[in-house]
Amino acid sequence: MMKKAKLVLLFAFLLIGGSLLAQSTPETMQLGWQEFPIAGIDNLFIPYSNPSLIGTGNSNGLSLVHLADEEQFVKRYWLMMKTDGLFYAYERDHGKNYHMFGTGFELLPAHILPNLYVGTNFRFLEGEGENGTFRSGVTYRPTDYSSFAFTWENPLKDSPSNGKPFYRGGLALRPFAFTNMIADYRLELSADVNYSHIDGEGNYSKDYEFKKPILGLNTQILDGVKLGATYNLEEETALLSFSLSAAKFEVGTLARTKKSDNYAYAYAHISDLAYKPFLGLKSDKWFTMPPKANVVSYKAPKYKLGPFKIFDSNTRSIEEITAQLNKAKADPLVEGILLINPSFSTSFGLQQELVTAFKDFKASGKKLSFYYDNISNGSYIFASAIADKIYLNPMGGLDLRGISITSPYLRDMLDSLGIEPINFRSHKYKSAGNMFSENEMTAAEREVYESLLQSIYEQMLAQINEGRQGKLQGDLRTIIDEGPYMIAQNAFDLGLVDEVIYLDELNAKLKEDFGFSKRSSNLTDYSSYDWSHPKESCIAVIYASGNIVMGKGTPGQKIAHETTVDLIRKARKNSMYKGIILRVDSGGGSAQASDIILRELHLAKTENKLPIVVSMAGTAASGGYYIAANADRIIANPATLTGSIGVIGLAFNASEMFKKIKVNWSTVKMGERSDFGSMSRPFTESEKQIMVDLIEYTYDDFVGKVAAGRENLSVEDVNAIAQGRVWTGAQAKTNGLVDDLGGLDTAVQHMRELAGIKGELRLVDATSQQDGITMTIDTKNLMKIGSLKALSDLNGEYLKLYEIWKDYENDSVLMISPLHIENLNF
Repeated sequence: MMKKAKLVLLFAFLLIGGSLLAQSTPETMQLGWQEFPIAGIDNLFIPYSNPSLIGTGNSNGLSLVHLADEEQFVKRYWLMMKTDGLFYAYERDHGKNYHMFGTGFELLPAHILPNLYVGTNFRFLEGEGENGTFRSGVTYRPTDYSSFAFTWENPLKDSPSNGKPFYRGGLALRPFAFTNMIADYRLELSADVNYSHIDGEGNYSKDYEFKKPILGLNTQILDGVKLGATYNLEEETALLSFSLSAAKFEVGTLARTKKSDNYAYAYAHISDLAYKPFLGLKSDKWFTMPPKANVVSYKAPKYKLGPFKIFDSNTRSIEEITAQLNKAKADPLVEGILLINPSFSTSFGLQQELVTAFKDFKASGKKLSFYYDNISNGSYIFASAIADKIYLNPMGGLDLRGISITSPYLRDMLDSLGIEPINFRSHKYKSAGNMFSENEMTAAEREVYESLLQSIYEQMLAQINEGRQGKLQGDLRTIIDEGPYMIAQNAFDLGLVDEVIYLDELNAKLKEDFGFSKRSSNLTDYSSYDWSHPKESCIAVIYASGNIVMGKGTPGQKIAHETTVDLIRKARKNSMYKGIILRVDSGGGSAQASDIILRELHLAKTENKLPIVVSMAGTAASGGYYIAANADRIIANPATLTGSIGVIGLAFNASEMFKKIKVNWSTVKMGERSDFGSMSRPFTESEKQIMVDLIEYTYDDFVGKVAAGRENLSVEDVNAIAQGRVWTGAQAKTNGLVDDLGGLDTAVQHMRELAGIKGELRLVDATSQQDGITMTIDTKNLMKIGSLKALSDLNGEYLKLYEIWKDYENDSVLMISPLHIENLNF
């Protein structure tokens, strides 16, 4: 309430101050006639002076303008509303009602010609729309220090001015742009020239002529304090302006002087966007980031009901979180991020991308703190890598224990049922079907798992040691082997956490450790002070997440070949794109679908000459690697699961089971193998050989295409590291299957190099369809309904198995990874 009271008093002060200048007041004075610099104006008067700049968004919000004169106060005022390129104003003028509508927008996309704005307004007296007038404008701001504008007044029909247009051209410059010592927006110089048939006394003539210029100066030496002045050499009039802005509020006054004819306006504006902190004064705060999320490489709708797409609010893409971190990094009020009992879930690979994003936030000098009631194994791997401080509840614990893989084997159960699994595999390391064909882990499986865990474990140790450098009291391997730590004090004594405190003590501790404790759950959107944005080169990002299957499907849920090929084809035939980044998060699937997708990417390279960069997320193995094999560059996270270059085919003979349950089968067939693959009889040796030949052919083709795509590897080299083995990204970098380690940001760097992009690069989501109606809800609340909870349980287990069977029921061989590591919860 106090802040509101101060704002009212400030507005009153400005109003009174303006009224002192108002020695006389004309009966009618349009805002559009004032000598605002049309190329430099960036405030609420944009729609009147130069409607093209409505497209910048800097005038968005609600405004009230009054003629600052005691007698005219309630007779002459303006109410304005502006949003997203649209404008409306209501004017009250001595009992008459005027209306104005306006629009302004950037004319061309940023990849063609940025910073070119066009717009128009239409003003009319209520009930006399046919006598209204247009004002149109065009503005070009090629740099942050220069702006060029042109406007013209164009009455609809004859008027006192004989219906002739009125033209104005303007130029504005920011001279401080040429020095790094002072922000460029601190000073603006302008010059406008009228071309009209109106002389300096307001009289009309038949002939047009250029008038003497209108010179202007606007300053903002201190943030939130603006002073401006223009002087019309032709009419010998001056326009003085003064305003104060803080948060999303601006108040100000205008004073126009011409000999004895002086008048003033006072105004208040509530902006959609915040201004820079007033006078640079700010109160540091912690941004309390949303603590829960299932982090994915691409966010797909959880349900589709007709035109409705329902998204789960608990699921967030890695790009969405990174964008939020960048926003917090740029927010001058935010000095740190505070996470209280965070609960994230994602793959090891995406967790590493998340760590990189948080480190980038911290590189700005801002802080990062965590508070936990209890810390899980995954939570500690994450928090220890990036936290300035980790606080733990005195009765909490730290479940630090390392990593492991446990796998079930069903062979003995299937034998007891009379079901014979037939596991056709290209090599012993291609073990995706082993859970059905074996009764325990094979030596080859154990070899792969130990290799993978060793690589991931070393990365985990390095991550923790880097983050807790100098704090750990002992060797980290030993500390982990002796965990978990169920007593908080023990974790503190070993330097695993920084303080043991209750949540109610957190504010005081933050104040002690960092000097500030104020919190906010929101980030602020700020008004841009820049005049221009650079020309962009657009790169299509196609997300390939889920199992690879034949047919059509929803992106993010599965990689359906028809849908994915269509996305690639549209991108490669769109001249807007300078390259394609394929974001892969898949353990593979259908060999045929993988090959068709690879073919379309090959056409993008050969026919359209587009560079292709693959960014591997959590997993890009088997078919997931196959579709990446021909890319110009392949980028993986160190913990990405990749490789698994091999082929399997899985079949079942249930003839003995049918005997046990007394089910008899009779078959009539034309063609010796017309019932090939039937579960009611055993495979013949010749039928098994058909499958073996197919597996070998597909494997050889797989190896050949990898060798063709990887210039650094021969067929022999690929075969040596293939054979179905799964590798981490770090291992794949060593053996040549990937080119570099990192996330999407690293892929962008490689794309910039390949496409020869020097300026701004913009990633365009070429996967999401903009049709339909989107809704975002917390789907966990829906699960409180009993029937939906049961459906969710079914979907979570049995329905997924059914969907996998349906996805691959018509595929003879599969390129599918044998390893599926559950998401890391942290």
